[in-house]
Amino acid sequence: MLKRFYSSGLVVLFVLASTLSFPAKSSFPEFTKIVEKVQPSIVSIQVDVVRWGRVAGRSGGSGFIVDEDGYIMTNHHVIDNGNSVTVKLFNGREFDAEVVGSDANTDVALLKIDPGKQKLKALKLGTTDVLKVGEWVLAFGAPFNLEQTVTAGIVSAKGRGEVGSQYVPFIQTDVAINRGNSGGPLVNLKGEVVGINSMIFNPMVSSGLSFSIPIDLADNVRQQLLDNGVVNRGYLGVQFGPIDQDKADAFGLDEVGGSLVTRVYPDSAAAKAGLQEGDVVIAVDGKPVRKAQDLPYYIGQKMPGDKAKLKVVRNGKERNIEAVLTDGAGRVVAIDNGRNQLGIRVQALRDDLQEAYGIRHGVVVSEVMEQSPAALAGIQNGDIIQKLHRTPIRSIDDYQAALADLPERGKVAVLVARPGRGSDFFVIELQ
Repeated sequence: MLKRFYSSGLVVLFVLASTLSFPAKSSFPEFTKIVEKVQPSIVSIQVDVVRWGRVAGRSGGSGFIVDEDGYIMTNHHVIDNGNSVTVKLFNGREFDAEVVGSDANTDVALLKIDPGKQKLKALKLGTTDVLKVGEWVLAFGAPFNLEQTVTAGIVSAKGRGEVGSQYVPFIQTDVAINRGNSGGPLVNLKGEVVGINSMIFNPMVSSGLSFSIPIDLADNVRQQLLDNGVVNRGYLGVQFGPIDQDKADAFGLDEVGGSLVTRVYPDSAAAKAGLQEGDVVIAVDGKPVRKAQDLPYYIGQKMPGDKAKLKVVRNGKERNIEAVLTDGAGRVVAIDNGRNQLGIRVQALRDDLQEAYGIRHGVVVSEVMEQSPAALAGIQNGDIIQKLHRTPIRSIDDYQAALADLPERGKVAVLVARPGRGSDFFVIELQ
């Protein structure tokens, strides 16, 4: 019995082996040549972190060389609150880096080092337009400070605008990314950068959900930072929400999709164009708005002063609306150039920022000059000034009045709110 069963089993295995076709070679791609090509352009970044005017420790991340003159791309959150930034190359050499510019809304930052005689190798930037779901990609970086680490996976999805910034349609992958990978490149099998690794779904759990900033968007931000030091993006002036089946039926939509306008801010580009609450935006400049997050992404790619052609559904009927976008910054106060120069620019605290930050009054710091009294005191871009010297600040007019009332010399207290971190007084020394 046993011999007969054994013999029958061999026959079955033989038949299966003869009918099934197995590939002669592994179906996995060859990664080694790509790694050899890319790795010399990967850098590690160390930052002295400053909080509330004091050095509170060091943090790190990753980056990659995009120009042989020494320009390096990374994440905004890698260098945010940094006092000094150090870049370490593949060969171990270290350089002090200058922050050319940084954009919190897209989490992109541009650094510059002076390489001297050190030759640098820049990575080639690809495009996410042709990136396909299921395509192999590699992530480079320094997870947990383990430099020059590479991991592999596939593109799981594209256009994930609901997981982070409204301006970023993230690339979702199952590539292993951990703390320290931030700012490193996501690379396709041609060795081209297709994204910047930005975040994972849950830092406490390895869930196979990691997200990268599309390189097309990041490169647009890089160019603006290189040209202007800041990013200007169009502002429509609406709050919006998603469309489900019930809302599609209620608003007379043929398909489940679009961006539902839930609020129009007064005096905004949307208000002046005649956009109304209850309008469903289904296209911008002919590009379909499939998800609610498509709307701010398309608008954010345009500049203040540009026209946005919106196709909307109102009361079950389609109509076309043209809006002239603004910068959304309200009135901008120039650097105070009197005898008590602080060295900052501020802007009005817009309605949408009030909603997002949960802060109802103050002015927002939009620029801090290097080595200015405000910079030396620890004031940063994005800070919300709520009191200057003896004057409570609720508006731009209050801020201008406070500037006129500053003493000629001495120390003045400034009450600063930082979203999510509370408030504290800083002391600026006027000279």
